[in-house]
Amino acid sequence: MSDLRTRAMETDGMDRLSIALDSFRCYRDDDIETFLRQKALNFLDRGWCSIYLLVDEELFDKGSINILGYFTLSHKSLIPEGASKSTIKKASGMSGSESIHFVLIGQLGRYLERKPDGSIIAGISGKELLDRAFEVIHAASELIPCRCVLVECSDNKKVHQFYLDNRFSKFQHDGEHLQFYKRI
Repeated sequence: MSDLRTRAMETDGMDRLSIALDSFRCYRDDDIETFLRQKALNFLDRGWCSIYLLVDEELFDKGSINILGYFTLSHKSLIPEGASKSTIKKASGMSGSESIHFVLIGQLGRYLERKPDGSIIAGISGKELLDRAFEVIHAASELIPCRCVLVECSDNKKVHQFYLDNRFSKFQHDGEHLQFYKRI
């Protein structure tokens, strides 16, 4: 009897989560929206990353899930090809490093919806979202040491400036993305 009740609660929770994922919008970046709505659960099931949802706590306490933003964390090991020796030394803490291990913030997305009247509904600021990601990274670093955080982004000057304003440094262009790092 309790098994059936537990299954019903789990099913109800998954239904609410699916509705919340489908409701997530990020009008400025289709990839951010598409990842959370269509790929996130698959990535989670495969163990490719951890996904952290920032939700409206007041609505959550009432049984509803309203996602304000999210980020994903995983690890990445790189053999730098486009970075200078001094950049590699700064990132790794060692000269002559052949590979560098990073905590990867793979996705960083906030709810953004443009209403028909042109106004914008924002769930959370990018700075607050990044700060929350670093809270988790610092906690993880106490258990498993990590030296650097890496983000990868497309060629968007506003996004580049956001990371530079948050004390990231340019690492390299990997042929597809511009990579920024920050020492912990």
